[in-house]
Amino acid sequence: MIGILFLLVYLCIGLFLANIFMQDSRPFTRVWAGATTGLILLMCSHVPFSFLMGFNIGSHLLGLILSGVLVFISWYAKSRTLTRAGNLNRKTGLELLLGKWRVPALKGEYICLAFILPLTLYIGICLYNHTLNEVEPGVYYTGQCTYGDMNFHLGIITSIAEQGTFPPDYSIFPGQQLDYYFFCDSISSSLYIFGTSLRTAYILPMLVASFLVFTGFWQLAFLVLKRASKAAIAWVLFFFNGGFGLFYFLDGLGGDDKSNFTRIFTEFYQTPTNYRDGNVSGTANIQWTNTVVDMMIPQRATLFGWMAVFLVLFLLYKAVFLEEKTLFLPAGVLAGCLPMIQTYAYFTVGITAVCWIIYSVVRTKFNKATIISWLKFGLPALVLSVPQLAIWIFGATDGEGFIRFDFNAYNETDNWLWFWVKNVGIVFILLVPAIIHAPKKLKLFYSAGLAIFILTEFIVFQTLVYDNNKLYLMWYAFSVIIVANFMVECYDKLRELRAARVFIAVFVMIIATASAFFTMGREIYSGFDKNAYVLYDGSQVAASEYILENTEPDSLFLSNYDHNNAISSLTGRNIFVGAGTFLYSHDVDYGERQQIVRKCFTNQEAFEQYKAQYGFDYVYVSQSERNTFSGIIIEYFKANYPCVYDSNNVMIFDVRN
Repeated sequence: MIGILFLLVYLCIGLFLANIFMQDSRPFTRVWAGATTGLILLMCSHVPFSFLMGFNIGSHLLGLILSGVLVFISWYAKSRTLTRAGNLNRKTGLELLLGKWRVPALKGEYICLAFILPLTLYIGICLYNHTLNEVEPGVYYTGQCTYGDMNFHLGIITSIAEQGTFPPDYSIFPGQQLDYYFFCDSISSSLYIFGTSLRTAYILPMLVASFLVFTGFWQLAFLVLKRASKAAIAWVLFFFNGGFGLFYFLDGLGGDDKSNFTRIFTEFYQTPTNYRDGNVSGTANIQWTNTVVDMMIPQRATLFGWMAVFLVLFLLYKAVFLEEKTLFLPAGVLAGCLPMIQTYAYFTVGITAVCWIIYSVVRTKFNKATIISWLKFGLPALVLSVPQLAIWIFGATDGEGFIRFDFNAYNETDNWLWFWVKNVGIVFILLVPAIIHAPKKLKLFYSAGLAIFILTEFIVFQTLVYDNNKLYLMWYAFSVIIVANFMVECYDKLRELRAARVFIAVFVMIIATASAFFTMGREIYSGFDKNAYVLYDGSQVAASEYILENTEPDSLFLSNYDHNNAISSLTGRNIFVGAGTFLYSHDVDYGERQQIVRKCFTNQEAFEQYKAQYGFDYVYVSQSERNTFSGIIIEYFKANYPCVYDSNNVMIFDVRN
């Protein structure tokens, strides 16, 4: 309960700041901006104190005080500005902090909520039945999209909270600093240390962030397009994206054997989006991912990165194109927090800023006021981000797998044009006419999206080429806005067709979103009890409870390197090496350690040698280890070390002495 209260306090702090800096904005906009700011502060405000005293309750209380001081300084500075203008009295000073709320809601805001709330409910159901879902007592189940990544995120959450080390190491590769934008996970660690259950600490921030992502994209689209209908089309195209992947599953649908279609709902990752594997006719090469079930639900960094980046782009657009220059500073401060929330979001803002700087300084002929305004954005964005980049990100990009030139790397087998047509679908087909048709300001807005696409086509930013989709989807966010403008204006011009234009519009939207609906249907279906996947069985969960209660938080376990390792995920303890599926994408050389693990489980001399070298504290032997390593020296462990736990085919040996 205290953890939830802590979250609510930060949401209120963010709302105070939104009231101060966006006093003329509508209440709905301020609630969204304030809640987003509050979550960003919860992720970031404790960091300087955690460096000094570790990740603990004390550092978080100091972070809370720092956030309160930030509110006071912001309120005082704004009050002084209003005082000099003769616009401040006691009443307006209080309103500046608390905001104005007696404002009638607009029709567009009701439309926005009509779109956002059902999809937020969908996310809530998926998070509920995908996250440590105890379908049967003591056994944790999950759904399709979280069967992999959730284990990694749980391991970061529990290890940061349990060990308290800051900056943290990989709990699945101890001794190696965690060079990953982990603030998306530490926000759950923050709730966890205040006594919130692991499941609630995992779900709650994600549910709030999902609502803010949905709202944030709507706010940005409506700001740029000025019409609720255009914002709605852009919103649907972004969150129900899928391209033409569904057509791979329609072959044979008219016959008696419908298995090619029904496998969407029965087989693992045989879906119209993210369908990269071969099928009966060859390699599908559908690399395009659905923004909701392939990105927001399994990939927490993307979720929280989008939450923050849509707010920064919203503020920056108002500052640049609507001349609200007071927003340059808060946009810069929030941008400076992005690298460790999601580095791709920081890249997006950086590329966007460069494009829009060129526009604004040329338009004003290098006017001094314009340069000063951009400095208000750029200085905090750099001052706050450079330490994050230096401590965490630059160290991770030293390997050969990071940041390399490779044109069209995302496309594995197809002609360039056909690849993008079948992956992105209607939006890509309409993109060129949409750009030609767009007014000047919209083209200038889209220049950032085009720059992101060109850079991402030529540069691979991480070991896995697949991860470039995180930047491609930012290009896509810009693209659906300009395409939605074109689609609605085409619809307006076809008014004489009456019913026919409605049919055309519905047909186009069905084609544009059908793949997404089937992928999303499969995902929610995969989490229901009879369809769910066992993530941690009863023996693993029971052993994890013992480990939590009876071992030191920084204990080192020799165990299997399976991806769903309950020791690292549920207890936050260190295992000697984890799954290569996680470590490879971070360019961590895990191969040697995995060979050592194999030797230690099968050769007593090797075990003693490496135990002395690395300091193993416990050996964990479950059915997973028995299945992976033939000839485990279990009798040697029994003869030489105390077995401190033996239940349900799981044995734990204390090898510290």
